[in-house]
Amino acid sequence: MEEGKLSPVPYLLAAEQLGAEPEDCLVIEDAPSGVKAGLRAGMTVWGVNAAVAVSGVHRHFGSLREGVPDILAFARLKGSAAVE
Repeated sequence: MEEGKLSPVPYLLAAEQLGAEPEDCLVIEDAPSGVKAGLRAGMTVWGVNAAVAVSGVHRHFGSLREGVPDILAFARLKGSAAVE
């Protein structure tokens, strides 16, 4: 049975290709199905917009712009070379 949009597989494949552990990854989603998929992948999930203020989301922002400082802080905390 195909899981569709709730499948964590795309997130897990992305983490694998980046050489990252799921628990070190941040998912930023604007859809409830994406939030659920990220949570099922074992990743930190932050939602953007009112539609994703759903159960389980770790943080919520009204807009992506509002979340930028925290997104960069998360990347630094996890040791991302892209923000060093």
